[in-house]
Amino acid sequence: RIFTLYDTSSTSINTNTNPGKRPSNLIMVSPTSILLATTLFVACLATVVYARALHNHTGVPDLRGILSSADDVPWPGKEWLSDLSNDESFSFTLNGQQYSSAYEAILQGSSSKINPVKNFNAYINSFIVPHSLARYVVLQYGTFWSHHIITYLRNLLSGTFVYYATGAFFHYHCYIHPRSKTIFSNRKRPSWSIMVNQMKLAQASLFIYVMLPGVSEYMIEEGYTKCMYTFEELGGFGMYLFWTVFYFVLVEIGIYWMHRTLHENKTLYKYIHKLHHSYSKPETLTPWASIAFHPLDGILQASPYVYLLPIVPTHYLTHILMVFFTAVWATYIHDAMDWNIDPIMGSKYHTVHHTHYIYNYGQIFTFCDWVWGTLRIPLNKTGVEGERVQLKVVPGIFGSGRGGGGKIKTT
Repeated sequence: RIFTLYDTSSTSINTNTNPGKRPSNLIMVSPTSILLATTLFVACLATVVYARALHNHTGVPDLRGILSSADDVPWPGKEWLSDLSNDESFSFTLNGQQYSSAYEAILQGSSSKINPVKNFNAYINSFIVPHSLARYVVLQYGTFWSHHIITYLRNLLSGTFVYYATGAFFHYHCYIHPRSKTIFSNRKRPSWSIMVNQMKLAQASLFIYVMLPGVSEYMIEEGYTKCMYTFEELGGFGMYLFWTVFYFVLVEIGIYWMHRTLHENKTLYKYIHKLHHSYSKPETLTPWASIAFHPLDGILQASPYVYLLPIVPTHYLTHILMVFFTAVWATYIHDAMDWNIDPIMGSKYHTVHHTHYIYNYGQIFTFCDWVWGTLRIPLNKTGVEGERVQLKVVPGIFGSGRGGGGKIKTT
């Protein structure tokens, strides 16, 4: 029963014959659900393929210690540096030392020791940040801090791209696709001014928000975490699966309590989280509201991804893909649509959080709200004009549930 798929976006739903039961007339997989399932599959597949490529790499060293030179690093190894050296215009002199590129200076001229993650990040940076800019940063700030400045620029550019790309995808499916005529036949469409307001706030927040992954990159590269680069370091594929699930569960719990604290602490709510809750009605929630928040709000809620790294062994690529997936997920749960797959904290659940404030704090799954008594199950269609919202109260294991278990609350 818990994995039954519901679609309550149809206008033909009988909403009140028995308010204690959920609508059960339709079974439809939405494009959003397909996108999310595909993203999860690609994330797992990419990690497996990437780790297998490392395993098959000839001459892979023992990576349990910090490495000393780019020559010792597995894929992408030093070949990409050799490719950059073919362009003579990239070469320059720093502190009396000749370098063929800015990234050679970062990897071989830094006082920091090199590990596979730093080499991998520099490799990715070389595709996103123009070499002329990278060289300027190296000459201005040295080989150590220039790497982190360039990584910040990469995160800012890629974060901006992900925000607008995923926002555009969901915008099309919510407001342009022919099904939108049915969806909004009896509810208000969000105004364009609301969407522009959310884009402006999100873009302003991004400049600070993307500093958090930069902090995690620094911690990982300098050896302050248990984030690994290969399956072998984690004890094989079986242990990789165990640690991945364990890490994800702890992240989910951490985000739940951080989010709940942002509501229950009056100071944090007033000065940090309240801004995001200015979007408190279905007609003010859109995919563009995903990161339309105070930047400290986003950093605090995403912090479990970082502060758990020194505690729980994780695969580096899986960690990065989880952070990426979170950005996609945040877009989905703010679209105020009715596509849900229990026990996932879908957009319909999160709409209740924005309209009622004290329920449904979870990020991806409902289990934390269920355990601590803050889960409310919406029973009728989102945003129907003139219709009162019905929520099913779910008793918590450790929480009161703020009401009787199984009761229907109408607001």
